Order: sequence, then C-alpha cells, then structure tokens
Amino acid sequence: MNILLYGFFFYYISATIGLSTGYHRYFSHRSFSASPVAEVIMLFFGLICGGRSALTWVAVHRMHHAHTDTDSDPHSPKFKGAANVLLSRWRVPYIPKKFIKDLLKNPRLVFFHRYGRYIHLIYALLLFAISVDALLIFAVMPFVFSYIGFGVLNYVAHRKGQATNVPWTNIIAPGEGWHENHHKHPRNYRLHRLDYVGYIIEKLFIKSKSSS
Repeated sequence: MNILLYGFFFYYISATIGLSTGYHRYFSHRSFSASPVAEVIMLFFGLICGGRSALTWVAVHRMHHAHTDTDSDPHSPKFKGAANVLLSRWRVPYIPKKFIKDLLKNPRLVFFHRYGRYIHLIYALLLFAISVDALLIFAVMPFVFSYIGFGVLNYVAHRKGQATNVPWTNIIAPGEGWHENHHKHPRNYRLHRLDYVGYIIEKLFIKSKSSS
C-alpha cells in the first residue's frame, strides 16, 4: 500500500511539472515563457510520467483543439470509441506539418523526441539497480497512472460531445479538470480560481518575468 501511495504521489508531482505545466500549457499553448533549463526539467518529467515524445504529444493535442469532437479529433470518445480513449489506445496515423512546424525549431524538443526512449530506459535501469521498489515507484507507476488519469480525462471531459468541466478529474490528471474553460481560452495559463497548476505557473514564471 505504501508503494502505491508513494508512486501516486510521485506521479502527481511529475504530471504537474511535465504534462500539465510543460507539455500542455507551455509547449502546446505557449501560455507563459520559460528558460531552456526549465524546458529540460518539464521535458524530463513529462517523459517519465508517460508523455513519451513531447513533439508528438503537443502535435496531437493541437489536432484535438483544431478538430474537437469531430471524426478528425484524435481522441474523441464518440468517434474513436470509449474503450480506446479510456485506455489511451487511439493512434494518429499522420500528423500534418503545420501542427509541429514551430516545435521543430526547439532543439530540446527535438533531442527528447529522438533520444527520449533511451533516456527513459537508462533512468529505469538506474532505478532498478537501486531496488525494485524504486523502479516501481519512480518509473512504472507514474507511467501507468498517467495512462489511466489522462485516458479517463479525455473520456469524461468529452463524452457529452463537447468539452466539459469535470473538477474531480483533477485528482487523477493534475489541473486538467477545468476542460471547458480550457477549450474556451486555450492560451490561459490559469483555468479557474482553484486551478493550482495555474497558481504554480503564476508564482514560478509570470511574476518572475514581470519583475525582471
């Protein structure tokens, strides 16, 4: 039980930094500015909590916004099937270049796209060398919880055929429960007054930028 709790806690931190802050609000929507060091940190945590290539993740997410709840939406429950979306089994056979053109100019994104699987493998092997528990807590569980959490989010937030706020999904997909608000204002870094991911972004990036 302790291993499960530790694994979920680490997943939550990793997903907050890597997926919700990094892959989603920073790389996908450019909601705020960040340094190259911060980019690498976000890319690493996104990678280890199941995001795999940020280049692909961002491109697919942009396609989702461009074709929301249509047959061209990469993870629409209506058109891709509830089970596929819940289990993150949907696939995108082709990504138009217009969705990744700006991303290809970022050397850190390209580096993690090319070598992310090796970084993840080395990370997992180092953890295994420490202990099986370390491997489970810091590598396996974040990956599994990510697929469950964001799969459930993609399903329940669009099962009515349109983007819907589902606050309880913040428990499993950090900061992503304000989904309708996000679709209405995709470039907002803070989606709701209770949006703690937006609060973190504001404290770490927005105020530091304005005070410089």
